[in-house]
Amino acid sequence: MSIISKPWKLYNAAKAVFKSQKTTGTGAINQVNISKNLKKLRKIKDEGFEAVDKQTKGTNVSNQKKSEIKKSFSGKVSNIIENKATGGRVGRRFGSPKPKTNVQKIKETFGPKKKLSEKQMKIAKLAGDPKRIDAPDFKKLRGKA
Repeated sequence: MSIISKPWKLYNAAKAVFKSQKTTGTGAINQVNISKNLKKLRKIKDEGFEAVDKQTKGTNVSNQKKSEIKKSFSGKVSNIIENKATGGRVGRRFGSPKPKTNVQKIKETFGPKKKLSEKQMKIAKLAGDPKRIDAPDFKKLRGKA
């Protein structure tokens, strides 16, 4: 027996495939579950912060650097305790590396130009203008112009 001999089976299969789900707007998230292991996480973080303070006590490390160290430690601990994913492109929202903003692009375009290296400066002096190198400069150096 084929499916064609039983058309209701074909109809039911097609109906299941093309069935559209209706939303009424009442399926919103009503609550957020509380994180597990909060006490354990807080205890480990506090111990880590104390260790950072002990290590940096006699040194001239700024408070800003200390807070950066503590922040990175805190993130790593929470990822380990809560078994969060760490590999691949996790946490990359806008591309990798972070794309340049329009302001950065404009500054690079119209801002100060890159300085020449010593070898490039020697070539530029031989050709004429010591601050830049162009294609005509290379022609002069080759003796074609």
